[in-house]
Amino acid sequence: MEVIFSNEDLAMEILSRLSAKNLLRCKCVSKRWMSLISDPSFVRIHHQRSRCISGLLVQEFEEYGGNFFASDYFLYASVNGELSIFKLMDESFPQPSSVIMASCDGLICYRSRRTRDVEVLDIVVWNPMTQERLTLRPTVCHVGTIFGLAFYPFGSSAKMVPCFKVVSIQRPKHDQNSYSFVIYSSETGKWKTSLEVCHCKDELHENKHIYVNGRFYWLTSNQNIITFEVDEELSGVITVPGSKWLDGGARLACLGDSDGYLHYVCIDMSELRVWMLTDPCKPIWVLKHCINIDQFGEESRDHYIHRVRHSPEMIGDSFVVDAQTFHDEVVYLSIRGRLCSYDFKTGRLRFFFNGLYLRHMTKVQATVLPYTPTLATIGIPWLKQNSGSAISFASTSFNYQGRPRKKLKTRKI
Repeated sequence: MEVIFSNEDLAMEILSRLSAKNLLRCKCVSKRWMSLISDPSFVRIHHQRSRCISGLLVQEFEEYGGNFFASDYFLYASVNGELSIFKLMDESFPQPSSVIMASCDGLICYRSRRTRDVEVLDIVVWNPMTQERLTLRPTVCHVGTIFGLAFYPFGSSAKMVPCFKVVSIQRPKHDQNSYSFVIYSSETGKWKTSLEVCHCKDELHENKHIYVNGRFYWLTSNQNIITFEVDEELSGVITVPGSKWLDGGARLACLGDSDGYLHYVCIDMSELRVWMLTDPCKPIWVLKHCINIDQFGEESRDHYIHRVRHSPEMIGDSFVVDAQTFHDEVVYLSIRGRLCSYDFKTGRLRFFFNGLYLRHMTKVQATVLPYTPTLATIGIPWLKQNSGSAISFASTSFNYQGRPRKKLKTRKI
């Protein structure tokens, strides 16, 4: 082993193919290994090679007055079978009164639930790899309940220091026909209200948004997409391809990314279609995949077509096949409530959690987010924030019904 790793190039080639969790253990082997794994060039190489997700963050909840119910839960569905990440998530998920908003390159953003007594929400950026939590309270600006997260592993400025931005999208109090944006930057430690205003009357879906290659995308109830370019603070509205649904396709479409391009997945009658946005400025959509859902079982197809033909209003209906998310040529679906994945590269259909069934009759569809742990999250200067922020170090564990087993501990710095 020592002979092999005496060659630094060979050692970097081998170690860069390990998972981020295993590399954290490898740093304890020797000072030489610690120096190699901590080197920025190694972190960059590992980041480029660790684009495959390790699992899915799954949450179902009913939000009414801040209450949570026995059927609410957080779950981590392992994709690559790595038990260490599964155990890490199982032991440290946020408290059940929280709502997961976004995941970006190893960081997770969640918020507190709405109540009649609490006017200002707590927005938390969580680093599962180090168990650090940064709690943000935007007291000087108006924010909504939908937040996006953009993580820059190698910096967004000349400093080249890892940083992140949280973006809130909401309707201005004086105008219900447009959207405004509020941005938090970890570089400044402050919130600011953007001067940009996007004119759109559509309602946003609670959990159908994504950050891809410098832009946020929010899917609307009228099958449009609101975009926001973070650095330039420019917004726009993009019409999605395909036919219109009577209920806006709330449970039949989702957003995803592959190779840095936005993808739009929709179920149109008996077909599942994947469109790729080749140019967000024009925009130009290209049909990338199209398959019949009968590949998922004759019962699913026939039951689905029957509902489409005999339920013209289709509001609140329980569809058999729902699109949840898309990442790296894999679409994640729920078939008759069971979470599964379909890989377009291999044509393989895989089911998760034999005992888990996603509910369909809820107002908000289940949140399903890809999670990718990276070494780049280790270098974030968490403690160099404004004094009004709180970092929470927690060890909270949940069973499959979402009930906490340990009390959340918070320490303010």
